[in-house]
Amino acid sequence: MMKNFLKKYRGTIIRTIIVVLAIAIVAVCVYFILRACGFTTKEDFIALRDKIGDNVWFWIIISILQIIQVIFIPLTNQIITVPLALVFSDDLWKVWLTSWISIWIATLILYWIGRSGGRAVLKWILNDEEQTERCTNWLRRGWIFYPICMLLPLPDDVITTLSGTAKMKFLFVLVCSFFTRGIDTACSVYGWGYLTRWWWGWI
Repeated sequence: MMKNFLKKYRGTIIRTIIVVLAIAIVAVCVYFILRACGFTTKEDFIALRDKIGDNVWFWIIISILQIIQVIFIPLTNQIITVPLALVFSDDLWKVWLTSWISIWIATLILYWIGRSGGRAVLKWILNDEEQTERCTNWLRRGWIFYPICMLLPLPDDVITTLSGTAKMKFLFVLVCSFFTRGIDTACSVYGWGYLTRWWWGWI
């Protein structure tokens, strides 16, 4: 039975692995580029703050970094957020507001990436127009779970890209992602900020 399954879907499995590997390679490369440029650790951001100051240009750079890491490293959006929360433990609102807006913008970009090219990738993977349409419709019917999934510890950037592939209503994604990103970033920023300030010596 398993042999027949593998024979029938061998092409789909191989193409899926290729897509996953391509995404993983891009994510790893971008991470190491950010690391090499000095944008991934607490010490990196302390040095950046000391160099250009705690001003609007600093936070614009942070916003750009947040958008880049959300789009190209779709498994986590904490690479920039957590170190910043450790650096600005007395000004967490700045980290939260910047992370919220930046990650929200990146989420909308991912939606449009999925909407413009997701179906083509899905069709290439499945190699069948009817199955592609069936899968797209199945994803579209899952719109009610979108807000919940965005709050759960799931790869929400991938979920947003799939919502674009399913062509969920943009206004729905825009509003849901605005509030869920706000909640998600608040938990990350204030959680790590207060954890390191008061509890770090106890854990």
